Amino acid sequence: MNKGKVGSSLNSLEREVKNANRCFYDTIAPVYEQVDGRRSDALGEWLKTTLRNLRFHAPGGTLLDLGTGNGFVNRCAEGIFQTRIGSDISPEILRTQPETREAAVAADVDHLPFQAASIDTIVAFAVLHHLSGFESLVDEAARVLRPGGVFYSDHDMDARFRSRFALPLSLYRYIKGGSTRYSAACPTITAEMYALSEFQENGIDAALLGRLFQKAGFLVQVHFHWYGLHPLSDALFGNTPRRRGRAPLVSLTARKGAAP
Repeated sequence: MNKGKVGSSLNSLEREVKNANRCFYDTIAPVYEQVDGRRSDALGEWLKTTLRNLRFHAPGGTLLDLGTGNGFVNRCAEGIFQTRIGSDISPEILRTQPETREAAVAADVDHLPFQAASIDTIVAFAVLHHLSGFESLVDEAARVLRPGGVFYSDHDMDARFRSRFALPLSLYRYIKGGSTRYSAACPTITAEMYALSEFQENGIDAALLGRLFQKAGFLVQVHFHWYGLHPLSDALFGNTPRRRGRAPLVSLTARKGAAP
């Protein structure tokens, strides 16, 4: 399936993307952490600093980690947030590493099973590129966050950077062999399943995402950076914010209850 093609029914496409994500992570769950291999100790320390800052400004100590996967965010949040909840569309990946949180919920990000104004902080780390759209996610974040609550996302590629550096990125991905790496670990993972699960692998529209949160009544900050991709780029660029199109990673912080 062409990922850029929206068929006759958007709902049908959304279902395909959601089903692919669930099947992919249900399948890879037992070996995901070994195959993925991108969550370094240095990245963990960097994320802990970010989480401490989020907790300092949050109205309370309840954290919801969307697309929790192997629990990386919740592991880093230990001792920072009092209650850590992991949510993922894949029930099987939630069975791994239960010690990383106080509660786990198998749920779609578009339909979160939480009461209104019950969560203080939502983190979506390397999650947004798996989604077919952001409107329902923003609506749910606005609903479940308490006044003053914070939504934070990071480590999704910006579409403008991808457009500007398409050729070297394509070469990098060819060498890295993401799809073949996962299918080698789990032969039932097909190229189509992988492509649908990485629906926005060519970059998310950071400007659109920011506008959606602003429209929902959030105060939004967006910056672009390099940190956490590779030790060499960490040394060269650090976490210094860059102009859009000059760094691959989108970092968005949106605070509920303040007019933009």
